[in-house]
Amino acid sequence: MENLALAIRLIQNGTPHAHCVLVRKSGSAPQSPGARLLVQRDGVLHGTIGGGCVEMEVRRLALNALRSGKPQLHAFRMDDDYGYDDGLICGGRVWVFIQPNPAQWLESLQAAQHLQETGTRGAWVLITRADGHEGEAFCVAEDGVIPSAPEGWEQVLRTASSQAIQGDACLYTSVQEQMELYAEPVQPQPLLVLVGAGHIAHALAPMASAAGFDVVVLDDRASFANAERFPTASRCIVGDIAHSLQELPTDNRTYIVIVTRGHRHDADALRVALHKPAAYVGMIGSKRKITVIYRELFQQGEATLEQLAQVHSPLGLDIGAETVGEIAVSILAELIAVRRGRIGGREKSQVVSMMSLYDISILSQ
Repeated sequence: MENLALAIRLIQNGTPHAHCVLVRKSGSAPQSPGARLLVQRDGVLHGTIGGGCVEMEVRRLALNALRSGKPQLHAFRMDDDYGYDDGLICGGRVWVFIQPNPAQWLESLQAAQHLQETGTRGAWVLITRADGHEGEAFCVAEDGVIPSAPEGWEQVLRTASSQAIQGDACLYTSVQEQMELYAEPVQPQPLLVLVGAGHIAHALAPMASAAGFDVVVLDDRASFANAERFPTASRCIVGDIAHSLQELPTDNRTYIVIVTRGHRHDADALRVALHKPAAYVGMIGSKRKITVIYRELFQQGEATLEQLAQVHSPLGLDIGAETVGEIAVSILAELIAVRRGRIGGREKSQVVSMMSLYDISILSQ
C-alpha cells in the first residue's frame, strides 16, 4: 500500500485531508489500482494517481469533498477535457474513491501497517458502493477483521480479499448484500539494507524509499548513520558493520547493498551477506577490487565460486554512470529490475563477476 505511513501520520496529527484511492481502471491509464493521492485542505498533494488533468480534477473534487464531508466515487475518462491545459490521451478510464474523513480509516490503516511490519499477508478492503456504508474500510487477515465488521459481513469481506491476498487488487460485487468492494493486497515492503552510510547511500536512500523500499542504514559512524542524514530511512543502526549485518533479520524480500568506505569493510560485509537469505546482494567496486575480495574469500574457504557468482558486482545497471547521483540511479534501477523479475536475483552472473571468478580459479590453482 502506497503512502501508508504518511496517511497514518496525517490522521494522527489532525491534518485535514482527503484520501483518494484509484480503485479500478479500464484500458490504458498512467497508474493502476492502489495508487493514492492525499490532498490536504491547503492544497498540498502527496502521492499520485497519474498526474495531469485527471489528477487536478481529483484534487478539485477532493477539496469540495472536504467541505461537504461526503465520501464519493468518481469515474474519469483519460481523454476528456477537464478544463486544464495538460490533457491526457491515454484513452482509458479510472475510478477514484475520495474519502474526506480518513480518520474513519485509522484502525484499518494501522492494522495494515502492522501486517507489513510483521511480514503477514492480508488485504485492505474498501466499501465503494453500499446503502449507507460507502467509505467504510477494513483490514482482513487470517486472524481477524479490523475494525469489527457488521454482522454477516465477514464472509463477504474475506471473499473480496481472497484474490487480493494473492497479489492483485480487485473489485468484488456481492449481489446478495448489494455491495461493491475494492480489495488490495497488504504485503511487506522489500527491505533495502544499505551497508555503509557514505555519499552513495545518502543519494540512494530517498530514491529507494520513494520506490517502495523500507530502508535500513548500517554504519559504525554515528555522525553518518543518523535520522538527520537519512530522514526517509526507517532505521539507522550504528555499530560494528559486520556484526550489525549479522544480527539483522533478513529474508527473501531483502536487498543488501554494500557501499562502505573501504575494501576491508566491504569484504567483511560480503563475508556475512553471502550466508544470509536475500533476494539481492551487491557490492560496489572496480574489477580489481572485486577480484581481490573474491579471491580472499574463496582461498580462505569462506565462499564458493557459486556463491560469489550470485553477487551483483559492480553495482547497478550499466548506464554509463559517473557521478554519485547517477550511480545511485543505476543501483536503484537494478534493484527494481530484480524486484520486478526483469533480471535474476542471486541466479544472475554478471560479466565482471565471471571474469573475477575466472581470475580466482586460475590464481588459486
